[in-house]
Amino acid sequence: MNSQWFLFSKLWIRKFLILGVLYFATSVLYTIFSTVGIRNRFPLLATYLYYPSQWESLSEVSAMEAPKQSFVYIRPRLLLDNKVLEFPAVVEPTKEIQLHHKQSGRVRKIYVEEGSVVKEGQILLEIDDELLRLEGDKLRLSLEIAGSQVNLALEKWKQAERQVEVKLREIDKKTEWVDLAEKDWAQSQNLTERKTLLWKQGFVSLTELEKFKQEEESKHSHYKNLIRDRENLLTGMSLGLGTDTLSFGDKLKIWKEKNTSIERTEYELSQSHEKIIKNQIKSNEQLLSDAKLRAPKSGKILKIQTKEGELTNQIPVMILMEKGELSVGFQIGESDLSNFSPGKSVLFIPSQGNIPSIKGKVDRVGGFLDPRSHSIGIKVRLEPNLLMILPGMFGLVQVKLLETTEKILIPSASLQGDETSGFYVNIKQGTGNEKRFIQFKPYSLNELEILSGLSSEDEVESSLSL
Repeated sequence: MNSQWFLFSKLWIRKFLILGVLYFATSVLYTIFSTVGIRNRFPLLATYLYYPSQWESLSEVSAMEAPKQSFVYIRPRLLLDNKVLEFPAVVEPTKEIQLHHKQSGRVRKIYVEEGSVVKEGQILLEIDDELLRLEGDKLRLSLEIAGSQVNLALEKWKQAERQVEVKLREIDKKTEWVDLAEKDWAQSQNLTERKTLLWKQGFVSLTELEKFKQEEESKHSHYKNLIRDRENLLTGMSLGLGTDTLSFGDKLKIWKEKNTSIERTEYELSQSHEKIIKNQIKSNEQLLSDAKLRAPKSGKILKIQTKEGELTNQIPVMILMEKGELSVGFQIGESDLSNFSPGKSVLFIPSQGNIPSIKGKVDRVGGFLDPRSHSIGIKVRLEPNLLMILPGMFGLVQVKLLETTEKILIPSASLQGDETSGFYVNIKQGTGNEKRFIQFKPYSLNELEILSGLSSEDEVESSLSL
């Protein structure tokens, strides 16, 4: 029994020790980290756990009031810098190309969006070309028919030439017969002349002489009949020569040409018709190619002035900024003209403060002075920086001159106020400070250039020191 009581006592002592350690740790943590608000909200916990006298040194850390602060004043920084001229400017494309479609029609597909960067030859837009494709199919069918007609006309021409050749061989044969008959007639004529001389001398009778004359006449008639038959072979077509002075060879040549002229003409006409259809097919292919609007130059799409399904008209369907190059345009007075020349470096500061400044060079100085405003147009080409700059943005163009000026600079952290109530800085005035409203412009990331309201002798509140 004594052993059981001993174990029971030991168990309770251990529990009391654990509870004591937990209470001690909780009291220390509550005293150190609790605030006045927490203690006021839970007063019961503060009664049993908060012991500021025991943990005074620790609780002072959490209950310590904010240390007193003192102001630090500095004089503005003076900087001797080149004088700067500023002009309001607007961003614009260096070279703007207005894209017109070559043919009217309904827009079937637009392949780009505003702001897209395109390459030369890239398809931008496509017009519905179904009717053109149907016309092309019709023309190709007509070309096949015309090709067949050309082959048929050529065959007819060759056939006519073969028939002419057959007739020419017949004419050649008749010509040989004419030559033989002519020789035979000449021999008979010669023989008749000799017989006539012998008759006159009494060696030949009149009957025999008449016989030779009749034979000569017969051969002469046969000769003339052969010539007439040969000439009749050329009557298959009217030669229309208008003269009989041509030789038979010349007549034969003309006859040969005219006997095949119809077939040759048909062949040439069929060839011309085939050529016309081929040209129409080329024209149709060109129209099909023109149905796709392609980028004439590499650049950036500024604006799309049509939609899918709309009919194209006379206005440009798209506006392209060539090579994606940007410039800024602005006006200067005639008194500032001497400070500008092509190639001069300038700085463009966008009106949006989150966009860094961009360098540029004067690209063109206008050659015309506006008589009303006495201003001259200037165009500055900017360095490539197209990710954040868009045409139409405003900004300032700064041009440094050789003339120097003194600038007053203060830290950006010294500026207080807003656009509604105005911007001001605190300056030292005796043992206190004074609010001074100022006009300024950004000079760098951490400094402001004072335009008015502050002198170099004023001491400006810069920061707070513990």
